Amino acid sequence: MKLTQNKFYPWLLVVCYSLLGIFFPAAVTQFSMVVGDLSEALGVDTQTVLLADTCRAVCLVLAMFLSSWVYRRLGLRGTIALGLAFQALPQFLIPFSVHLGSLPLFFLCKAAQGLNAMAFPLYISTITMWIDRRYAALSTAIFNGSFAAGSGVGAWIAGLLVPALGWRASFYAIGVMVAVLAVPVLLFTRDKPRGPEPEEAAAAVSPRSGGYASILRQPVTWLLVLALLANTWVTQAITVDMSVYAGGIGYSYGETGNLMLMISVITVVSSILAGAVSDLLAARTTRKVRSRSLVMGAGYVLSMAGAALLPFAAPMGYLPLALSSCAMMFGASWAAGVFWALPSQVYRPEEQVAGTAFCSGASNIPNPIAPMVVGVMLGTQGHWTAAWMTCAAASALSLLASVLLSGKGREDSPK
Repeated sequence: MKLTQNKFYPWLLVVCYSLLGIFFPAAVTQFSMVVGDLSEALGVDTQTVLLADTCRAVCLVLAMFLSSWVYRRLGLRGTIALGLAFQALPQFLIPFSVHLGSLPLFFLCKAAQGLNAMAFPLYISTITMWIDRRYAALSTAIFNGSFAAGSGVGAWIAGLLVPALGWRASFYAIGVMVAVLAVPVLLFTRDKPRGPEPEEAAAAVSPRSGGYASILRQPVTWLLVLALLANTWVTQAITVDMSVYAGGIGYSYGETGNLMLMISVITVVSSILAGAVSDLLAARTTRKVRSRSLVMGAGYVLSMAGAALLPFAAPMGYLPLALSSCAMMFGASWAAGVFWALPSQVYRPEEQVAGTAFCSGASNIPNPIAPMVVGVMLGTQGHWTAAWMTCAAASALSLLASVLLSGKGREDSPK
């Protein structure tokens, strides 16, 4: 029996993609944990090092927009393999660039890591193409939850290795894990076959069909983009800047690493729980988009409250800092745990990859902007209260988009 004919094959993809997905954001928080070390080794200020991560974020957004174009030329596994090369190789080259004292090479390596994002929409669309529609939110939430886990894992690895082996070891450890986990991902990934259908029917199931022209004319596309905006803003603010913020108010490597690990564990639970709740409620209604959108919006209420409380809770001690941070990321991850089931339910099959890629790219435009605003423009100038309030404002905007999105979508059978 072929691998893809096994009923557990879709879940095999979910597991492989999720394990690999842990180490994409892990590289981001691992990097942010050693910003001070890199600044000292390169002989530049902290802002310059943080700007390198901004370059990564800019390339990440561009890569998502280019995902569909690259996929049409390299295919599914070719695009994923290219993305993984962009992710893994810089983990070994960044320490080398610092050894050489080469800022251009350092910036180039960080920019290259952003190009890994060309594969992200393909992970999502491949899961939703193979998985039973009843589990669309749960399966994508597990994958999305791996990113929340990764933000804590990266900080934890840095907190463990940097004091014992130095900052270079933290880069190598994550690079090795990406390379190892890439093997099963590339071995098990398959395109869904077209089958013997006529050309019109084949086009309806082919992941290579469809472009951006039709989806850009649909209002639902822009609501989807706005609905995910706060997740990107909040996640980037925490994964890139929380360790800088915690270190700035006096917490050690170990304490900061434990804080990030705590946040990630809670947000993994949030993402998976949201997916399960979304699938359960959607199965009981004919208006699945409405049901999922309202569940998504509930997460942004909590994210908005946590962000508003964080700058006032943090000075009160480690526990209030942890609780407000966890509340903010719990809410943002709850929303993301629901979101990725929506493109497959609002777009036609031939539009699914293009729609997922465009929503991924457009909603990630804040990816480079959030760390720049929260960390560089506000945080490093001592305006952390205003910095975290931007997260509350973004959550409010995405909450509004979620409510408006609940009025879209077609009626479907409750099963």
